[in-house]
Amino acid sequence: MKRNIKTLSFTLFITFILMTLLVFFTTRVIFKTAFNMVQELGDDKTSAISADVENYLETAKSVLWVAADTVDHMVDEGATDEEIIEYITRESKNTERQFDESYTGLYGVLDGTYIDGVGWVPPDDYDFTTRDWYITTCAANGEPIIVSPYVDAQTGNVIISIGKSLTNPKNALALDLTLSEVQEMVEDIQINGYGYGFILNNDGMVIAHPDKTQNGTYYNVYANQKEFFDKIVSTGKGNFTTTIDDKKCTVFVDEILNQWHLVVIIENSDLFRAPKNLMIVSIIVNLLVFALISLFYILSYRVERNASISMELMKQNEIKKDYEAKLLMLEKTAADSANKAKSDFLADMSHEIRTPINAILGMNEMILHETKEKEILDYASNIKSAGNTLLSIINSILDFSKIEDGRMHLVPAEFDITELINGLYNSISERAKKKNLDLIFNIDETIPSRLLGDDVRISQVIMNLLTNAVKYTEKGRVICTFKKIGITDNNLKLLVSVKDTGIGIEQKNIDRLSISFERVDEMKNRHIEGTGLGISIVTKLLAMMKSELKIKSEYGVGSEFYFELPLSVVDSSPIGFFDVSRSASSAGKSVVSKISLSAPDATILVTDDNEMNCKVAESLMKLFKIKPTICTSGKKAIDLMEKNEYDILFLDHMMPEMDGIETLKVLKAKNLLKNSKVIALTANAVVGAKEQYMAVGFDDYLSKPIDLGELEKLLFKYLPKEKIGEADEEVIADEEVIEFSAENNSDDVQENKKTSGDI
Repeated sequence: MKRNIKTLSFTLFITFILMTLLVFFTTRVIFKTAFNMVQELGDDKTSAISADVENYLETAKSVLWVAADTVDHMVDEGATDEEIIEYITRESKNTERQFDESYTGLYGVLDGTYIDGVGWVPPDDYDFTTRDWYITTCAANGEPIIVSPYVDAQTGNVIISIGKSLTNPKNALALDLTLSEVQEMVEDIQINGYGYGFILNNDGMVIAHPDKTQNGTYYNVYANQKEFFDKIVSTGKGNFTTTIDDKKCTVFVDEILNQWHLVVIIENSDLFRAPKNLMIVSIIVNLLVFALISLFYILSYRVERNASISMELMKQNEIKKDYEAKLLMLEKTAADSANKAKSDFLADMSHEIRTPINAILGMNEMILHETKEKEILDYASNIKSAGNTLLSIINSILDFSKIEDGRMHLVPAEFDITELINGLYNSISERAKKKNLDLIFNIDETIPSRLLGDDVRISQVIMNLLTNAVKYTEKGRVICTFKKIGITDNNLKLLVSVKDTGIGIEQKNIDRLSISFERVDEMKNRHIEGTGLGISIVTKLLAMMKSELKIKSEYGVGSEFYFELPLSVVDSSPIGFFDVSRSASSAGKSVVSKISLSAPDATILVTDDNEMNCKVAESLMKLFKIKPTICTSGKKAIDLMEKNEYDILFLDHMMPEMDGIETLKVLKAKNLLKNSKVIALTANAVVGAKEQYMAVGFDDYLSKPIDLGELEKLLFKYLPKEKIGEADEEVIADEEVIEFSAENNSDDVQENKKTSGDI
């Protein structure tokens, strides 16, 4: 019995010793693991906050960079100070929406003159050459830089300037940011609900602190603070332990853009509270396990150990997922900012290019109408074709930027499918003929005759596919197929296919077709014109129409592009047998537009601040026997309307001092319009532009470059009937009709006319 008791006691004693050692070992492992996890959590938290602040500042830098490059470009192009100030004023308003109340506008120095995007006029004693923002910006050699901050005496907020010098190092552009958003980030800094954080710059100045009274103070004035600041600078990124107010603390630090330091301080008692609690709980649990089930301790320990490992892995996975999610969000924000800047730049540049195109095409139209020399006519026809091709490219860029910004909307309407097919055939047949390609249209006789959908965008999609097919096919044929593949409850599913015997596409390049501005097999296809936007626009438009582009291709043999389009049926009567080649028009035979209107008694006032645009409008009016009155400002237009009565006023929108909309408001307020019609004349060709001008009181809208046919329609519509007569213009004889050469790209002309009328 004693032996049994001794054996039991000995067994219990040995078990207790082993359990004690086991508890000590497991507790040490758990504490060490938790300790490392807490430090990693602190480092990750600090890095995430630094990334948020850097993203905020980098966004402002990106905005400033784009603005500075644009101003540089404008200076190179000879833009006036007024135009540059107008640009930075517009950008100040645009960027203000992005930064809310923390943004104070763009300003800078240009050729020794201070310019301001929010209209601030400096006092007479203001000398920008002595200002920190100007000195620091010029010394940065063209790199965007954050200027040393200062504390606003009224609000207590820290203000920073971000500056960038231009090509001329004495020219600079800058913007100011209040750090209210950074202050909010700092006030929310905690690790596991404890601690606090603040931001210092390289000089030791407090940028943002939960205690706002600390903002603007310096951490390198007193010896103990300087030692602490030097430790922060030398650590750079990581953590260290120090004593603050007689308490052991852990300090997590990280660098922000190599100019600021993020500091997070937490007492060790708070930082390691959870590991300590976990250690105590572990000891108690293990002692209870020993007391209750000592015989089964090893099994219980193994279960607990496995559970602990699994829990640790789960926590690590959660931390990793949270960190990855933040990184993805930062990347998305940066990508969205870059895309917006790119789309805005493309739209602005496209708008600006339309104005000189207006002069080129307008003056060229006069050459076509006034010369009889065949060689000159041939030159002019080539200019018209090239100009229309350029306009088509600009329209593609506008379409792309509108889709990217979400400003492209479908406009469903009833349309005749045969008219749509005819338009496509007329637009592409001439180019196919010049390349000796067989152009075949296979039309399903059972397709309903009238459908509901956005026929303009449908035509644009198919025309892009047809144009590409002809471009990349040197011999053989191009086949366009329209086939009904099912009707349910008056909902048609229409299959459209474009198949060619061209160069084909390698399988590895098919997925790259929809990438904007990229063309596959560039070395082989460098002689073929285009922006690389066609398939990208097709893909996005089809997605808007709840469809997708599918591709089959064999390299060196040919390709097939096809999609299934859902459309509503308006008239289910089948189109029957339809030979598209017999109904093809003769468009493309002559580039000289026929004039059918003459109105020498018409009174027309044209207002445009661009002299070349005025000359174009005056020359085009001359074709209709009209001698318009020309003026170059809204104020002059008002003066002329007070003295004279005009049948039509063509009014430009973008003019200095008083724009077209402001001029219209004054004319209406003074009741000067009477029977006059006011037509907006502008290079603004974005979606909805016409509706916007009509909404503010214009009677109609004419976009630049001016299309002679559209101008004639407006004259027919708005001139008094008694002033309109038939044109007596001498018509070019049949033998003098100009045939398009291979370089004329007649299909681009047709495509441009179809697209530009919609933009």
